[in-house]
Amino acid sequence: MKKIKFVAIVLLASLAFSSCSSDELFSPEEISKELFKTYQLKRDINGVYSLDINVEDNISIGKVKNSTNNTNEFHLSSSNSKVAQKSYYGSDLWFDNDNFRVKFISENFNKTPSISVKDDNIRYNKKGDDELLKEYSITKNEEGSYDLEFRVMDNIGVDFVQDSETNIYEIHLDPNLTSDGNNTYSRTFEKTEYELLQIHFVNHFSGSSKGQPDPPRRPVIIIDEGEDL
Repeated sequence: MKKIKFVAIVLLASLAFSSCSSDELFSPEEISKELFKTYQLKRDINGVYSLDINVEDNISIGKVKNSTNNTNEFHLSSSNSKVAQKSYYGSDLWFDNDNFRVKFISENFNKTPSISVKDDNIRYNKKGDDELLKEYSITKNEEGSYDLEFRVMDNIGVDFVQDSETNIYEIHLDPNLTSDGNNTYSRTFEKTEYELLQIHFVNHFSGSSKGQPDPPRRPVIIIDEGEDL
């Protein structure tokens, strides 16, 4: 009888240990993980957009064009086979008129980071001769900050402003401002938790003044890290 009780106790302990091990193995803290490291969205001098995604080891990327919400979805999941850690997307990006959006969907991760852009002539058309911004890129870093690099036309003044009411970062491009002789600029932005990171290029074309009503804003970049806003 004592031997039977001892066996029963061992079985119960084994089940309890197995249950704990299973809980630890599949705990949300361990499986809820963003699978990509960084990304870079770029518009080149011809107005062509491209996207580079740098992912963790053994992560596969499936691209889906979601016509319901006009979004490029990148589904990231674990893979047993060795796959490329960096993926480039250019001509296969999907645009809706002057807008497009990219979502990053990682398995077992409850946040869906995204980046949205509003721009003119977004469908691979060369920008007009009056374009003030030549090219730009926005890069998400592993620590969570974002690097913006851009190049403007000659003799274009650049002024960085943060709107205290809307918390929008405005980059004013103005031929009426005194240029410091630079064509290339860079800024690092820290995104506030539970708020969108918004960057607007504000174009003050020749013959207008900075105080003109509603100067064109293009491109407009909106970054969402998937928090409940």
